[in-house]
Amino acid sequence: MDHIPFTKISIEEARAALQNDGMPGRILPQIATLWETRRKPQHAAVQDLATHTFKWLATLPKESRPTALSMKFPRIANRLAEVWKRPLQCERYLDELMIDRRGGRQGFPSDVAADIARLKLHFMATSNSVRFGVWGDRIGLD
Repeated sequence: MDHIPFTKISIEEARAALQNDGMPGRILPQIATLWETRRKPQHAAVQDLATHTFKWLATLPKESRPTALSMKFPRIANRLAEVWKRPLQCERYLDELMIDRRGGRQGFPSDVAADIARLKLHFMATSNSVRFGVWGDRIGLD
């Protein structure tokens, strides 16, 4: 079995390295997750609403139509239109939009968050999807 190479240092040296004062040669670079690099690339076509998104919006009742979301985040509206007829995917996507699992996200403007909440209520009222409770257990079909 190969050994892992390491350098012996004192407690004081370790503290100094952790506090970032005095030993820059021994400090490992901090790895920050850059979410911008992990997102799908934004192409020019993604900046506008797709034709199928306009058709999807027309099928929604006026009070459930996400107008602010569509204007400010067309990429998300396009994605919602794609998954709307796939209940489990749509439910998960709507939840992902409202729940910060990455930590430290800014969140949506209040009008967009309200649009997503109304859309989720409409979806849950009209969908026959299998639903999951707060603890991840299946609630069943409506």
